[in-house]
Amino acid sequence: MRSLTSQQLQALERTGASEPEPLHLADLSRPFVYDRAFGVFYCVPGRHRDTMSLLYAYAKGYESGIDAAEALGLDFPEETADRWLEEIEGTAFRSSVGHRVQVGKRANLTRIEERWLGEVEYLFD
Repeated sequence: MRSLTSQQLQALERTGASEPEPLHLADLSRPFVYDRAFGVFYCVPGRHRDTMSLLYAYAKGYESGIDAAEALGLDFPEETADRWLEEIEGTAFRSSVGHRVQVGKRANLTRIEERWLGEVEYLFD
């Protein structure tokens, strides 16, 4: 897992995300956002799109989801969150109302991740 700077962690905490923990140790019954690069972030209900958008910004070299949205001509947080899920490999989430873990594309997860995440729904396949 990659490390986040203290500034990045603070920004993620402002989106309602916890500090990340490894996938194999995570409680996946709770709302979460998973990014292979960092681990599982538990999310405050209703705030997962903000966390996903910020992780997309970090993957694309921006400091915030709003910066990424403006630079790439996307709506924040809906389109930036969707792009993160569709474009970034090793990503998934469970919302507070969802019954299944949601993943962008089948090719974005390894078999090990699929096993750890359990039953998933692919949104862009």
